[in-house]
This record gives sequence, structure tokens and C-alpha cells, in this order.
Amino acid sequence: MTHDDDLPDDGNRGADGISVADEGDGTLVTLWGEVDASLREQASASMIEVARRGGPVVIDASRVRFIDSTGIAFVIQLHRLGDEGAQLCTLRNPPHHVLDLLEMVGLQGHLRIERTDEALAASSGPATGRSASGDAALADLAPTVA
Repeated sequence: MTHDDDLPDDGNRGADGISVADEGDGTLVTLWGEVDASLREQASASMIEVARRGGPVVIDASRVRFIDSTGIAFVIQLHRLGDEGAQLCTLRNPPHHVLDLLEMVGLQGHLRIERTDEALAASSGPATGRSASGDAALADLAPTVA
């Protein structure tokens, strides 16, 4: 696991990884690269750090190129940790392949999804490769606001 304070000034985090940092009154967990079994130790250390910090959790998945069942299990564990502690857990800017896997495991409607303005702008162009089915998966996973 990497803490953002431990990163070189150039932001080089390596090809794949997990970092934990402060975000407001909560914690930001950033995932990047290939989130799979090779990051198991980082995921375990991150879970301990998130539990220690408390507060709301934001999982930034915007730079995830690939995620397998181990990576999805980590996201689910963070979500459950938030549920158990009555803390909000938000998945920020997940790529469509992440949403597709979350839908397959039945998390639609259970995990809060957030899209930042930058992500919305990047995905609105014609060259993004977004499909109607990808948009439907996002809509299924978005929280319902009454």
C-alpha cells in the first residue's frame, strides 16, 4: 500500500497499486492499473488503514485498466466496512468494465457511484467507446434519490 505522502514528487506510483489518503473528513482509496491478486498485500494493508481512520470512504477507480475477482472483492469489502460502521462508501469514476463486474455480482443499487465533472466531460465525446449497455449498467448502479 502507498500513502500519497510517500509518493515521489512526480506522482509515479508504479504500474499497479492502491493508495490511501485523507479526503475531507474521510478517506480516499485510489486504485490504478491492474487490480488483481498481485495487490492482495496492499489491499489488506489498505483495509486496516481505512478501518483505523473511520469516516466516509471514496474509492477512486478512474485509472483501473483491469480488475479481477480479487479486486472486486476488495471494493465489496470496503463497501461492507462502510455499511457496518454506518459510513458512506462511494465509488468514483469507475470505468465501464468495473461497473459490468459489479453488476454481475449483484451490487447494482447498493453501491453509490459518483462521476466528477472531469470524468463526465471525458466520456461525453464520440470517441470514448461508450455503449448503450455501458450506460445502462451505470444507471442500474446509481443510487436512487427520493
